[in-house]
Amino acid sequence: MGLAAITNKYCYYNYMNSIPKLLSKTKLMKGYRCQKCIYLTIHNPELEAPVTPETQALFDQGNVVGAIAREYYPGGALIDNKPWDFTGALAKTRELIANGISIIYEAAFEYMGCYARVDIIKYSADTKCWRIFEVKSSTKVKPEHYDDVGLQAWIMMNSGLAIEQINIVHLNTDCRYPNLSNLFKEVDVTEKIREKCPDIQPKINEIFATVKKPEVPDVDIGSYCLAPTECGFTQHCWQQKKIPDVSVFNLPGIKNKKWEFYYDGITALDDLKLPELNELQERVVNCFKTGERYINKESIQAALSTWKFPLVFLDFETINPAIPRYDGCRPFEHMPFQFSVHTWLSPDIDITHMEFLHESTDDPRPSLIPALLKACGQQGSIVAYFGRFEAERIQGLIDYSPKDQDALTNLIDRIVDPLPIIRDAVYDNAFAGSFSLKSVAPALLGEEHSYDDMLVANGNDAQRAFEELISPNTPNDRKIILKNAMIEYCEKDTFVMVELVKWLYQQC
Repeated sequence: MGLAAITNKYCYYNYMNSIPKLLSKTKLMKGYRCQKCIYLTIHNPELEAPVTPETQALFDQGNVVGAIAREYYPGGALIDNKPWDFTGALAKTRELIANGISIIYEAAFEYMGCYARVDIIKYSADTKCWRIFEVKSSTKVKPEHYDDVGLQAWIMMNSGLAIEQINIVHLNTDCRYPNLSNLFKEVDVTEKIREKCPDIQPKINEIFATVKKPEVPDVDIGSYCLAPTECGFTQHCWQQKKIPDVSVFNLPGIKNKKWEFYYDGITALDDLKLPELNELQERVVNCFKTGERYINKESIQAALSTWKFPLVFLDFETINPAIPRYDGCRPFEHMPFQFSVHTWLSPDIDITHMEFLHESTDDPRPSLIPALLKACGQQGSIVAYFGRFEAERIQGLIDYSPKDQDALTNLIDRIVDPLPIIRDAVYDNAFAGSFSLKSVAPALLGEEHSYDDMLVANGNDAQRAFEELISPNTPNDRKIILKNAMIEYCEKDTFVMVELVKWLYQQC
């Protein structure tokens, strides 16, 4: 045998041995999404984007919800083997079932190279069958849950477990703290899962055939790259397709029509084949072609003419925990814990600033409400970018404190929003199709108004920083760093709004 043949045989041996003997449900679901995704996951994991802090926070949230759900199915045994200890978890599961344990948390099963762990299984002595309870940190059953739970149940049934019912357990929006007795809702999905069962084996066969191929499958990009969550290989695959940095995918309000354009061979904004668009989208395309900024001064002037000084610039930072923790709150309800207010009394008077940051585990609202009313005063327009968010938060404060209804309603009535003005009357290519404050401000005001290199640079950062700030396990020196970063970020949001509104006035 020649050297080349020996080398090729050696490479193929190593290649085949790179395929795990068991593929977890998490990996298999990537194959459900896209055959190229599962292939790259197995053979080229270095191409996958690292897990972002936002994604990790979602994972952590799911773990917390899963752990709390066990308290609603008490008396069980937890299989606490590490996620990568497939062999140990499988052996522990078999042992608990053999010993007659009727409730098991995180039970592990495998069949034909497929591996899954189940949040909760419960045995019925009467029927001699098991019920599955798979916990999801959402407030409803989502379409993607059926494939996920269906694959899980298929593995369990084929491993020899008799199953009589399959349930998805999700958070209940009717639940209100402190009464958490109805925190979860069970949805029986047995029949829908049974309808999917005939399609599972062919799908699994396809996935295993794909990962054993010597080359990456040729799979085009599609909506599955972005939904239900963004694939970790999106950047790699889209670069291969030479998608421009700014393309039809950046057109505002384009929704799924962007995929029609893509499959018709249209990605560039200056493509002559681009069909008729709405007014805003045409504006984006024209600015891209000409390189010129769009400004409608008359529209800006008309909108600003309704605003009244003093201008009060308001921004909230909020948390929305899956498990409610404050009186009257439901799962994922936004709760303000911080605000910044800049006040511009008149065009000729300097701007003042007030801030509020709650720093403990108790309810922020009793101290936040009076501070907010003092900072906003009773006169003038309240400027909030995407003002609906601030209005909804204030309405939540009204629901909590009816005695402050009149004063808080006054705040809602005074809210004005620069976002519609920008969307209707201004466009710069640096927006890249986005009208978020973090896209608009640096484009119009300069890079000194960007949020790059800030420790807390967005709302998700602020949420995580708050949770760390109020944790008893956080060292004091770390708390000082976090507090300063949170104040800097929230203050910057309202200061940037001030500068943006000044810029708008200058266009009139």
